[in-house]
Amino acid sequence: MVTPSQDAPRNIEDSPENREKCLCSYCPSYPKNCGNKLLYCATGSSDCEIKVKGCICNTCPLFYQYHLSDNYYCGKERVGESGTFLRKPNKDEDPSFYNKMVEIKDKSHNISGISSMGSTKKLSFSWDDLHFLPAQIKRIPFNQEDPVDAKVTIGPKSQKPLKVSSPILISGMSFGAVSRNVRLVISRTAALMNIGFNTGEGGVLDEEKEIAPDEMIVQYSTGRFGLNQALLQSAAAVEIRFGQGAYPGKGSYLPAEKMTPKVAQIRGLEKGQAAYSPAHHPDISNPGELEEKVSELKKLTGGVPVGAKIGCGHVEEDVELLARAGVDFIALDGFGGGTGATTTYVRENMGLPIVAALPRAYQKLEELELRKEISLIAGGGLRTSSDFAKCLALGADAVYIGTAALIAINCQQYRVCYSGLCPTGVTTQHPQLVQQLDVEAGVENLKNFLVTSTEEMKNLTRMVGKSDVKLLDRSDLVGLTREISLITGAEWVNGQKLDNG
Repeated sequence: MVTPSQDAPRNIEDSPENREKCLCSYCPSYPKNCGNKLLYCATGSSDCEIKVKGCICNTCPLFYQYHLSDNYYCGKERVGESGTFLRKPNKDEDPSFYNKMVEIKDKSHNISGISSMGSTKKLSFSWDDLHFLPAQIKRIPFNQEDPVDAKVTIGPKSQKPLKVSSPILISGMSFGAVSRNVRLVISRTAALMNIGFNTGEGGVLDEEKEIAPDEMIVQYSTGRFGLNQALLQSAAAVEIRFGQGAYPGKGSYLPAEKMTPKVAQIRGLEKGQAAYSPAHHPDISNPGELEEKVSELKKLTGGVPVGAKIGCGHVEEDVELLARAGVDFIALDGFGGGTGATTTYVRENMGLPIVAALPRAYQKLEELELRKEISLIAGGGLRTSSDFAKCLALGADAVYIGTAALIAINCQQYRVCYSGLCPTGVTTQHPQLVQQLDVEAGVENLKNFLVTSTEEMKNLTRMVGKSDVKLLDRSDLVGLTREISLITGAEWVNGQKLDNG
């Protein structure tokens, strides 16, 4: 997957004059014990791992002389079919994780990966343990030119259902956690493609309300940042946020370093003040109060879908309580979901993977005879079109993507979101770093990723012999391991259903 080519992005001469101008050795991220190399923008990346401590490329005379625009030339190389200039993999990084990032980058450039020979994936307890069953004789596969419907309706029984063009929705990523440019990219792409997007818990920019009002899912979080009656009444849907996959059962946190005057204004806080969200809603502590809140929001918003987002824990009990409270949709966020900042011990030890939680939620709604009335949205670590399609086959109506969308936009997974030093302009509020994300390019990249991924979902649907992604179900899947078949209810490779008893 990773095919580095020439590292240097420009034809910069490696000359004594240029070396004299070079500022690499003064940079806080400079690898001092790595051979004293200079002029990375000309000679290529360092052989050593680069620690993200700040970059001074844009203060170097060569940066302006050669019209450069990137940063961290010491730690990047060209990868993938698209030749994207991307950070090098870290020594302790899972190669499959990095390769999926490269795949997303390729799709953001309208390139769908083509591989030869067999798969080299390492099988584990994951979506990779499920395969689709191809239609052949019993059922006939559809041709490429045969139409496949990918349109989705969220909250079909609400007065004003949310209708979108694809089952891929953009999950909540708050302003402050991500930059203004990210929010503009997402809202513009949503309006352009009729894709649902979630505002996250940090309030809403005025531009977003103007750009994509028909696609905007307003998040009603425990912190209630930036929420008011006018905003709720402008929503295409409202999501009551109880938790998320990265830290279910714990309140969220935005470091003071990211609390710029604009972020503070939108959130109703003071500049430089860290933002904490409570672990639970102060006015929702029992089923009665939950039902009252759902009813209140439905009346206030004029009948748009009102749903809930939960981390995956006591799935059946939580789903039943939400269903009986009258929600129009339930968003399940599984273990592995992304976040800008949380503690490692929480992220690594709390919650269920979405592949395990989703079938249980679906089954509970079936038992309550409410499956056709309440939409299910699955999220948490989903990256590829096959992940998305498998979620639909296990009972989801739509999927939430967050990290995958950010990678398509410009993220390179430096994993320093909490620091405010994101080199790609994605999870920072630093003006110079935010400039690394060009809004127009971001819109084009995200659009390409969504178009390509939706088309690949359609192709998988054609291959199993169906004409609508909403018709995908468990009968289209086979489990490669006993464990995944038991967890999901998909038939095992021997053609039999496995009994949990």
